[in-house]
Amino acid sequence: MSSLEKEDNSKEIIIEKQSNDNTEKEDNNNQQNKENEEDINKSSSEIEVNITTYPLKITFVGDSSVGKTSIIERFINDKFESELITATVMSNYNCKNLKIDPFTEVNMQIWDTAGQERFKSMIRGYLRDSNGIFIVFDLSNKRSFEDIDSWLDEINNSDVDSNTCVKMLIGNKLDTEKREIDNDTANKFAEENNMKYLDVSAKDGINIVTMFEMMGSECIKILQDLEKSGRKNSQGNLKLEQSGKKEEPKEKVKKTKKNIKKNGKCC
Repeated sequence: MSSLEKEDNSKEIIIEKQSNDNTEKEDNNNQQNKENEEDINKSSSEIEVNITTYPLKITFVGDSSVGKTSIIERFINDKFESELITATVMSNYNCKNLKIDPFTEVNMQIWDTAGQERFKSMIRGYLRDSNGIFIVFDLSNKRSFEDIDSWLDEINNSDVDSNTCVKMLIGNKLDTEKREIDNDTANKFAEENNMKYLDVSAKDGINIVTMFEMMGSECIKILQDLEKSGRKNSQGNLKLEQSGKKEEPKEKVKKTKKNIKKNGKCC
């Protein structure tokens, strides 16, 4: 074997050794990263996260057939089955938890009320102790928008605390091709009555979760402000305890990051 061939063989051996060393080093790094990730996940699963849950009573009002029940069904079960939905008689309610931020959630008791004129006088009883009220109209039905004034009268003449109850105007059926109320008109009316406004579609699911998130956030702000000032609203003990503070008959809600469960029951 010539000296040149020996030199080439030596270079190949050196290159192969370096390649093996690099592969071994990469395998070691991957193993170390995997172990570090497992340690982080294990550590995270053992960290306790204090989550404050605010029970909220949310009531829907509005004319019959504007889609109140459909909105609730879309939010609760993410379904839209218009042919199976009949007019609500008197009232009905559902419950659902909604995360507002990593440390705060709301447990919503959602009341669906009848929109027929003959039941309107009974609505005041269902409005009592509401933290938030959705006033719903049909974007394709001008009459349902004009009737909002009468629903506001019912709210104002009820036992609802106007200073602490959040009212929000909702225009449903955004998917309609026959829109009779434009966005500017609805927004202007909402502003004049100290409400926020949102277009939604129960059929297509547009802005449904958003409307509940907005309502939950606004209600929490009011409850937290009341807590800081040491006052209570007409609902009294509606906020569960935060950290270690005791307020009857509230109880501490403590969950782990590993096992945070959505509780569908509120009552």
